[in-house]
Amino acid sequence: MDTPVEDKKPVRRPPFFPKPKKLKAFYIYLEYLIGNAASAMTWPVTSLYLHNYLHQSFFVTGIVLMFGSIVSMVASWAAGLMFDHWRPYHSFLISLFLALFGSLMMFFFHDWPVYAIWLMLLNFGIGMFQTLINSYGSHIAAASPKKFFSNMAIMLNIGTVIGTFFGTWIFDKLNIQGMMFLGIIFYLLMLFIAIIFFRIKIRPIAEIPKNKRELHLHYSHLLLAIGALTMMTYLTYQFWETVMSPHMVSLGMTIEQYGYLWTINGIVIIVFQNWVTKVTSNWSLRKSVSIGTMIFAITFPPLIWADKFWEMVIITIVLVIGEMLFSPGTTTWVSQIVPEQFQGQGMAFVSAAISLGRSIGPLYAGIFMDRGWIFALFMSSFVALVLLDGLVFLLGKKQAI
Repeated sequence: MDTPVEDKKPVRRPPFFPKPKKLKAFYIYLEYLIGNAASAMTWPVTSLYLHNYLHQSFFVTGIVLMFGSIVSMVASWAAGLMFDHWRPYHSFLISLFLALFGSLMMFFFHDWPVYAIWLMLLNFGIGMFQTLINSYGSHIAAASPKKFFSNMAIMLNIGTVIGTFFGTWIFDKLNIQGMMFLGIIFYLLMLFIAIIFFRIKIRPIAEIPKNKRELHLHYSHLLLAIGALTMMTYLTYQFWETVMSPHMVSLGMTIEQYGYLWTINGIVIIVFQNWVTKVTSNWSLRKSVSIGTMIFAITFPPLIWADKFWEMVIITIVLVIGEMLFSPGTTTWVSQIVPEQFQGQGMAFVSAAISLGRSIGPLYAGIFMDRGWIFALFMSSFVALVLLDGLVFLLGKKQAI
């Protein structure tokens, strides 16, 4: 007679991708590098494709680019709220799915006006990604945020160099479909990395005991001033991506020489960013941001009379020195000011300020350049940067960081 088999509870199979105990900075750097390479493939050729291939006017092209920046800004705010109040991991996957879906649609449907519609969806996904990746970073880099965000600046520039090089080369050889196919591969790779390594536990506000949480993020005068300064730095930085190429050509320089300036920009940051971070490791964030912005600001008056390539090279190198100080400094400063449970909204605030500056910059520069007001353009930029820098310096006295 068979003996009865003892009832046993079914053994649960281990998950295909085990949940990581912690997220290593390496995977954030890798994801950020690939993400910036993917997004950098799109922006250099967007205006070219809209105007030369889809036969849209410069005005319409400018409107599309402006709306793209506004969409990114809205996406940043949405991502920040989702990170703080909902599920960071699922929010991150949604951002990548949106970017992937937008790229797929642009691969198959790239005529006017559907191209612009799918471009907005792609920008929404990218805008969410930028906020969420920095929000993850602010959580894991609490011990050394300055070093972390300096490394993020390096990854940003490596990704930009890779993306612009391969994106423009493939676009030239295979047109828009070849470029978007490479973007699809990048976003699939990012999804794979996110699914395996980003599934860590981060408590949303709803899980924090009521007696230990604030109801909403308080936007202090210092935080708003840092946001205004960040917006203005990226507004003026847009001059180099928009009006400086035709301006240099009008002075007798070539488009190839203009491209060399971006190569120099990327190389200087990749080689010297960590060195600058080490040299200034004992500086307060207030000092790093204030000095960096001032160095950045003083590069604009010389552009009024600079008419030789070697002068543009010197101006570019000085500008990059300032950028290496203020760019990681502002992000780090905001992460220090904002409470832990609002890191998503804090990073969204930075991303939104950057997107707002990028959306206004081309329009602001275009108004001045169309009228030949070169002196007014560069001097107004210098004055605005100095005034906002001074305001941040004074308000930062109350918070010694």
